[in-house]
Amino acid sequence: MELIIEMRKQGWLWTEEFIWHKKNCYPGRWPNRFRDAWERLLQFNKNRKFNMYQEEVMVPMGDWANSRLKNLSDTDKTRDTSKVGSGFGKNISNWLDRDKAYPTNVLHLATECNNKNHSAAFPEELPEWFIKLFTKENDTVLDPFMGSGTTLIVANRMKRNSIGIDIVSEYYEMVKKQLNPVEFYLCEPKADYEKAKPTRRISVR
Repeated sequence: MELIIEMRKQGWLWTEEFIWHKKNCYPGRWPNRFRDAWERLLQFNKNRKFNMYQEEVMVPMGDWANSRLKNLSDTDKTRDTSKVGSGFGKNISNWLDRDKAYPTNVLHLATECNNKNHSAAFPEELPEWFIKLFTKENDTVLDPFMGSGTTLIVANRMKRNSIGIDIVSEYYEMVKKQLNPVEFYLCEPKADYEKAKPTRRISVR
């Protein structure tokens, strides 16, 4: 909560909260708590309008659609506004004949099997999901806490520009060795062409 308060003081808008569910969290025993199976992911924006490409992260409808959409009531065929006055509503019939739906704000991803020489490494699927959701090719991704460079590596692979910041010089050197510049092709793969020999220009009079 302290982070949210401080970010708001700096003019950031707390837009959304996501949960990373660690499907394979390691077992253990602690005297005053249970093992961590999830982490909070907070979204902040400077403006109320921002780029968000929800279609890029849509998921299959799932088995629930086979039974839920089979027999629709009259209420399901119209917009059913929330009874608590929130302004939200739903029309179940809008999802007929659709193969995909928008995801929830819970990401079910396994943790990495190795720590990549960093104590808080996360799976590549995590930044990949958010990069797809909020950016397009050639956009710039900034990671102010670069660490092992997972976000930068994924961003480069997805043809985004990336900037990483970290106070630990060892991480900087490690990530620098891992990153490979991305080559873009206009119409054809890179090729070596024979240099043309210079010829004398013929003047036209």
